Parts: sequence; C-alpha cells; structure tokens
Amino acid sequence: MTELTFEVPGVSCQHCINSITQETKSAGVNDVEVDLDSKRVYVAFDPAKVSEQQVKEAIEEAGYDIAGQQEGKALSIANQANSRLKFL
Repeated sequence: MTELTFEVPGVSCQHCINSITQETKSAGVNDVEVDLDSKRVYVAFDPAKVSEQQVKEAIEEAGYDIAGQQEGKALSIANQANSRLKFL
C-alpha cells in the first residue's frame, strides 16, 4: 500500500471533500481523507491497481491543483485524532 499526502490549497468546504473523495475512489484509491484546516489530501492506494499519476489526475479532475506532496500521512494533529476516534 502506498500512502501520500498532497497539498491542495483550493480545498475549503464539504463540496471539496466530496468531489475529491468521489474522484479518487473512482480512480481506485482505497482510503482518502481531506483536511480543510491544513489543506491536505491523504490517499492510500495499491500501486499494482492505480498509479500515483492516476491519483494526481483524479484530484485535478475534481477541479483542484496540487501544490506539493510528501510520503505518508501528514494531516493536522486535530484531524488525525478525530480520525482515530471515528474508527475505535
């Protein structure tokens, strides 16, 4: 499983979350989280099924530019804590 976090400065509302989630899931991403506070999108995907380029294109198809990326999960601390609470 490959995990990446993209900096997406244009995310600002629930519509942004829905659009990015729908496009990336349609492309084959297993897990996606959009953090409005840090303006970052975390994705986890199987590189045997979907490429990094396809993930980037899905975010761009949703209407958002990618300003940078890093490996792993790099969302705000508050969002990560909330995510853990949701899954317990």
